[in-house]
Amino acid sequence: MNSSEKLISHAREGHFQEALPQLLEIARRPGGARGPVWEAAAASIQILEWLDRPGEAADLAEFLIRTDGPSGGELCDQDMPFDQAFLAAPNVSPDAIADRLAEVAETVPTGRVLHKRLSWLSGQLAQRPLTELLPGFRPWGVPLPPSGAKHRSPLVERDFESLTADEQHVVWMSLRTANDFPRAHDLVVQGGHTPPRYAECSWMAGWYAVEGDIERGEAMMLAAHSRWHPYKKWDAIPTAPVLQPTLRLVTTDRVREHYLTRPIGPEAK
Repeated sequence: MNSSEKLISHAREGHFQEALPQLLEIARRPGGARGPVWEAAAASIQILEWLDRPGEAADLAEFLIRTDGPSGGELCDQDMPFDQAFLAAPNVSPDAIADRLAEVAETVPTGRVLHKRLSWLSGQLAQRPLTELLPGFRPWGVPLPPSGAKHRSPLVERDFESLTADEQHVVWMSLRTANDFPRAHDLVVQGGHTPPRYAECSWMAGWYAVEGDIERGEAMMLAAHSRWHPYKKWDAIPTAPVLQPTLRLVTTDRVREHYLTRPIGPEAK
């Protein structure tokens, strides 16, 4: 475990604000193509976004890529969370974000993961709403189409209480895939159940947000906390709650305090 990984683990113990200055110090060292530097930058970006400092997060991503992208090192094989940092830059039009993405992409060797991702996002901004490109987007508020039921697992029609834990997982995933919020809501309200995975909890939280049920949305975001697992070693904290405008409605002060001060992921075990 390198120095950055140790600091990121310390942050996930609930010490995000305490770890940030040290992570930023490593992230700004020359030679970001090496693992510890870009890993520290990745975690710093996530923490800055939770602290409502997205402008600093975007600037850090650009600094790192412009400085170390041309070398063609490890950084060029990454995409998250550097891509989202540009998308979340404050007070900037989609056109300006697209231009910035395209310019930064040109500093990365053609064909590498980071170059492809930044270039793709730049093009997508002319075709799709920014919110759809930010992490965690789901079609909240969109009624289940008449054909939606065919996308659900047959297990949905069975008595939920009689299902095994694995079968219940399938039901929750199926409801999320079909965007069948009414059926999922019934499981929560009538059955007293909570989805077992972070993805389904955050999906339901977004639905409660558009329904104006902030209390249930907050509760679902709190439940999601204990169900989140890092994607990679650098992954410090999920960023969709503070980047998706819909999820921000239910990412209350209580939720923010919980996520920033409680152990999360493997450190919570």
